Amino acid sequence: MPVFDALILADSPHAKTVLLGLTLVERGRRVVAKLGARRVFVFEGPPTADAARTWIGELGDADLLVVRAGDQVVHKPLLEALLRGRADRRIAIGPDGEYAGALWIRGAEAARLVDAIVADDAAVAASWTDAERIVHGDIARHPATTPEERAGAREMLLRLNIKTEDNPVTRHIYRPLSRPLTRLLLHTPITPNQISYVVGVLGLIGCWLTAQPGQNALVWGAATIFFAGVLDGCDGEIARIKLTSSAYGAWLDTIVDEITTTGCYIGIAYHVYAHYPWGWVAWSIPLGTLTYVASIYAIYYFCIVVIKVGGSQFYIGTLELAEGPDGWGLREKKRSPHITSPLLRMIGRWAMYMKTRDFINLATLGLTFVNGYWVIYGGMLFGGALTASIVVPEHIRLRLQLREIARRGGRPHIVSS
Repeated sequence: MPVFDALILADSPHAKTVLLGLTLVERGRRVVAKLGARRVFVFEGPPTADAARTWIGELGDADLLVVRAGDQVVHKPLLEALLRGRADRRIAIGPDGEYAGALWIRGAEAARLVDAIVADDAAVAASWTDAERIVHGDIARHPATTPEERAGAREMLLRLNIKTEDNPVTRHIYRPLSRPLTRLLLHTPITPNQISYVVGVLGLIGCWLTAQPGQNALVWGAATIFFAGVLDGCDGEIARIKLTSSAYGAWLDTIVDEITTTGCYIGIAYHVYAHYPWGWVAWSIPLGTLTYVASIYAIYYFCIVVIKVGGSQFYIGTLELAEGPDGWGLREKKRSPHITSPLLRMIGRWAMYMKTRDFINLATLGLTFVNGYWVIYGGMLFGGALTASIVVPEHIRLRLQLREIARRGGRPHIVSS
């Protein structure tokens, strides 16, 4: 990652326009901060010109990234390619080849050109006939000086919430419900982490209601947990649009998910036991809880020790030793496709979807209306046992592999294929 400072050009009369909870200039500032800018200076017009010269004079060994953020919405793809460039002068351009409001310049030359850049950065870019011209990526920029342009810019940013990795249940049921809530919450000071706390509280309330013996409490508990799952989609959506994602937020979100899922199992187990206080039901509660805890431990041990990223969606089960540029590590073991039937592959794919928290919450809500608590409990008990039977042996194998990697002088990491 190159060392760079960022100059935000915000001398447009539209710089303070608020779009999805952020002014245009604040969005530009957050984008460059997310990309690793060491220092950021916001140029707001001639009164700040002297301060800009002084600031650029202190670049030292850093290069300068210039972003026009006063009259357009900007996002990370506009600038990421500039950071990967090699030339001393780099210009971001659109698919049409026109200047896209961002340029890169070596620090030694920045002080000499500062007046020309703040006066007309487009003219400076046009004069750089020898500059590296880099086409920006998707969801990178959109003009925002008219109501029509701002409407288009909103739609561009909202496309950030279309996640290709969402399963069909999440994509077609949860996202359509969470997006309207997200649009409302974007205009409030509520943070993604605060939403995660609320989701956790709602989830625990739902689990407590589910544990009560009456069907009404069961329905309300499942509905509360389902709503918590819908609201849970808002924190990530807001974080992506407002550029407030963090490692803490990612871990908080995933921990809340696991606590709610385990609590839901315990709640429905006690609901069953209230109706049928049989011995085997009583024993199945701690045993089932143990399978959930063991699976969570195995999955997050991998996340913490190997990939150092929160989220069970990043879990890789079957691994093998591999040697890469950074020494010995692990890589995902390729499995031979034993199943060739399209029907069987589809069934297997949907079986994976049915293990997800979103599907479990939705199915639980539906079954509560017919008082199907035995089906809910049996499904969750079986699912927990099946998951543990897969991930616990894989965890034991991972521990042995990590010991062998240490013996060979490597470290826990994923080797690129």
